[in-house]
Amino acid sequence: MASDDDAPSVRLIRAAAAAGRRHRRTLAPLLALSVLGCWLAGGLYAVANGASAVVRRFGRVVERRVEPGLHLALPPGVDAVTKVKTGEVLRLQVAGDGGAPMSLVTGDENLIETTLIVQYRVSSPGSYLFHADDPTALLTEAVRAATVDEIARRTVEEVLTSGKASVQNEVRRKAQAMLLAYGTGLSLVAVTIQAVNPPAEAVAAFLEVSDARAQAARAVNEAQTRRESSLNLARGRAERSLAEARTWADQRLQKARGAASRFEQVLAQARRTPQQTRTDFYLEMVRKVLPRARIIVLAPGEKPRIDVYLTQPVTGAGQPGAGAAGAGAGAAGGDRTPGAGVEPLFGLRPPGPPPPSEPIPPGPG
Repeated sequence: MASDDDAPSVRLIRAAAAAGRRHRRTLAPLLALSVLGCWLAGGLYAVANGASAVVRRFGRVVERRVEPGLHLALPPGVDAVTKVKTGEVLRLQVAGDGGAPMSLVTGDENLIETTLIVQYRVSSPGSYLFHADDPTALLTEAVRAATVDEIARRTVEEVLTSGKASVQNEVRRKAQAMLLAYGTGLSLVAVTIQAVNPPAEAVAAFLEVSDARAQAARAVNEAQTRRESSLNLARGRAERSLAEARTWADQRLQKARGAASRFEQVLAQARRTPQQTRTDFYLEMVRKVLPRARIIVLAPGEKPRIDVYLTQPVTGAGQPGAGAAGAGAGAAGGDRTPGAGVEPLFGLRPPGPPPPSEPIPPGPG
């Protein structure tokens, strides 16, 4: 029985024990229901965004992938829930033993060293958790095997320069096929070749080869540039010559057509008036020839004495047909100087001036 000298906590415990003894029949079921409710509430779980869950019942997988949200499973001891981050992209460095770069042999028997960076994610949580003891180690070996196989098919120049992207894609494809065959539940996002270098002992030789290739490529580019320039210049000259030839041909064709047209007109006129046409031709030819002719007028029956002059004497008569007037002036004045009033013919001059005579009348028409 409680006394007034006991502590408050002791009095409270004693009062609870006394109430339990008085309500023994009703308190036991309530306590059992409370324990059962707590046990059932233990099956309530939530899956966060970017993650998935796998539910096992007595060790057997019953749900291989549970999406994010609030879910209910059987209480602990019956169902076990394992959560895996499936939305996160993971990163793995693939190198050789001890973290050193992998040593690989190319298709042309050159030795290179490389390191790869692999990005992957968990695509199937059930397979990732229970189909492989160490999925990450299996991923590393699959990438190594695919890299060795692909590098062995390529030349060192292709791996170092233009074929790098192709090598990365092929390694990813082959490694992904291996992972699917082994059921690891992993999906490769990207495979990146971090560095491709020759061994330290062969760096100098590789640099010399690289410089030689660069010089060869530069020489080829310069030669192609000169070739294109020469071809363009030759094409320009050819086009200009062709244009000039076409212009000349067009001009000759136009002249020929004009001449043919004039000939047809003259032919038609000659058929209508043949005598008049011949007279016109004769007069036209006389008009062309007479201005260039040099005339020497002599007295009837006189035989001139011809002197040869090496130089051309300066006379007052400089036009064709002026010999008659000059000869008349010399006869009237009694001047017997050779060449007075008469233009020489091919450096020849008569000995004396001829008597005046009448000018020659023009031809008919």
